Order: sequence, then C-alpha cells, then structure tokens
Amino acid sequence: MPQRPNDLRPWESPEALFGSELRHYREAAGLSLDKLADQIPFAKSTISAAERGESRCDRSLAVESDRALDSRDALTRLWDGLFKKSGAVPTWFTNWFKHEPKTTHIRSFQPLIIDGLLQTPEYASALLGGDEGAAETRITRQDILTRTDPAPPSLLCVIDESVLYREIGSPAIMSAQLEHLLAISSKRVKVQIVPSVNHEGLSGAFVIGNLKDGGEIAYREGALRGDTTADRDDIRSLNDQFASIQALAYPLNQSAQLIRKVATERWI
Repeated sequence: MPQRPNDLRPWESPEALFGSELRHYREAAGLSLDKLADQIPFAKSTISAAERGESRCDRSLAVESDRALDSRDALTRLWDGLFKKSGAVPTWFTNWFKHEPKTTHIRSFQPLIIDGLLQTPEYASALLGGDEGAAETRITRQDILTRTDPAPPSLLCVIDESVLYREIGSPAIMSAQLEHLLAISSKRVKVQIVPSVNHEGLSGAFVIGNLKDGGEIAYREGALRGDTTADRDDIRSLNDQFASIQALAYPLNQSAQLIRKVATERWI
C-alpha cells in the first residue's frame, strides 16, 4: 500500500499555500510525483519540496505544471499573486491586509519595532532582510494615510520606549526613522511613547481598526505568525489593554521630545 502523503498546512505561509494547490492539481490529474517529473523539467525532489512548502519554487515550475496538469494557468496566477516581486504578504496577514484600507480609525501598540504604517523604506528593508519587494509592499500600505477619497484613517500609535533604542539596520537608519516619526506626526497621526515598565502590552503587538459600519477588527502578533480577529470578546479585551497601556504613556509633546532626544543623542 502506498504511503499516505503528509498533511499540508496551507495557512502557514505563501509557500505552503502554493504547495497545497500544486498537490491538489497533481492528484486531480491522477499523476504521481514521478509521473509529473517525467513531464516537466524538474526533479521529483524539487516538486515534492514545493508541495510541502519547504522552498519557494521558480515561476517556471508553476508554468510547466499548469501545462502538464491542464490547470488553466491557475498555478501560474497563484504564484504571481503570492510571490511576484517577492512583495506578497504572508497568508496569515492577508485578512488584516484586506481590511486595513477600510478602517476609519487605527490604534496600534508596538513593543518591539516601529509600526509598519510609520516605517521608512530603509527601516522596513532592514527588518525584512533586504527583501525589497516585501519592503515595497509594506511601504505601499502607508498610502492610506495620505489618500483623499475616502478620507484617510486616523492613527494613534503607542510605542514602547525600548524601540527607540533598538538598532535596526544602522545608526543612520535609526536617526532617519525617528526623524520620520516626528515629521509625520499631525492631528491625524499621533505617536505616544510608553516607558519600558511592567505594562499590559508585554505579551505582544496588536492593532485595532474601526470600520465604517461601526464594527471593529484587530490584528495580533504571535511568536510564529499573526492573527486577525473580529470576535467581540477579543476586541473588548484588546480595547481594555490598549487603554491601560496608553494611560501609562507620555503625553504627545513629551513623547516628541523624547523621540528627538534619542534621535540626536543616541543615533547621530
């Protein structure tokens, strides 16, 4: 009896999602790994690794598989959507990525890094290991803050003080990033710094978004991946948590003074 293939977990990463679809179309065509390898210029081991989500395959594997499996370019279109320019967001971030532009108000707490909506391109690139496509996608998200129709959402970002001192990339990148926080601050974009004390945000970053229909949605960072939720109890808990953290934060003017102090004394 042939060994049953390992279960796939398509929600874990873009690679895993693509791999699960590749296996789906291969099995629907009634082909084994060996048989598919006979029809396309890729080894069985390469196809198997792609199906298990262990590596990001070349686009040509998707193209050749579509041809062999008669899948009507489904795999090629999926590959382009997930990996083109290396700018795709992780699958577990997709739900928040879709809802973020629909928000009218955003409240964010960040204990480790600057919020993605406030990052400079250089800071984002350093965080993302030089993946310029992924950094470009992150920076493009910031367009919601300067759009005219619909009106841009308001943003209140509370950042742990330790983030100001955590070197990302280089001192020059940090200096420019902190200057950017000062430059972008306005009536609509507010930044507050919370002292690095024992507050309720030590469990991780989270963002709460208000929607036009009055609903709320939230995104929470985890150790391995994030999670988007609209559960009322979760939202209520995160609202209480944010209020508790913000109560400890410096006022806006003192926060700006601290950012300026760190930028000029630590990173220049």
